[in-house]
Amino acid sequence: MKPSQSAEALRRHLGSDPRRTPLYDLVAAALSFYAEQPAEGLAADEDSDALLFQFGCYDWGQGEQFEFDLTRQFVDADKTADGSISQLRLTVYFPADDDLRALGRHNAHCGGRDKLAAFREEVFGSEAFALAAMRPRARVEIEWGKN
Repeated sequence: MKPSQSAEALRRHLGSDPRRTPLYDLVAAALSFYAEQPAEGLAADEDSDALLFQFGCYDWGQGEQFEFDLTRQFVDADKTADGSISQLRLTVYFPADDDLRALGRHNAHCGGRDKLAAFREEVFGSEAFALAAMRPRARVEIEWGKN
């Protein structure tokens, strides 16, 4: 799979409407997609295909929301080219509340499939996951783009 095809490939991998898929199933699908679907045309180093887990409350001009995000970051083989880094983002948005604000902001990195089990435990074991899984969501976005 080329990174530019990753958003559509992830949607197919999910096999259901992401807006109606429980948070656990969304996260599990994103993690299995990373484990099972290699990307082509990437740099040879370990961090050329990595996962990021991020959460926090943000206001990007349309009201504050809590973002629960898994991002797959790709580094093209030609690292010197403009736009050599791209990202596939699965972001689930929730109305912000005091409990979610109290979590602060967090990010974690998984730089290789050999580290995926520990990363999975961190995501599913996080208070952010526990709180978000119990709440109605505002929306879900799956998108790919270059940085």
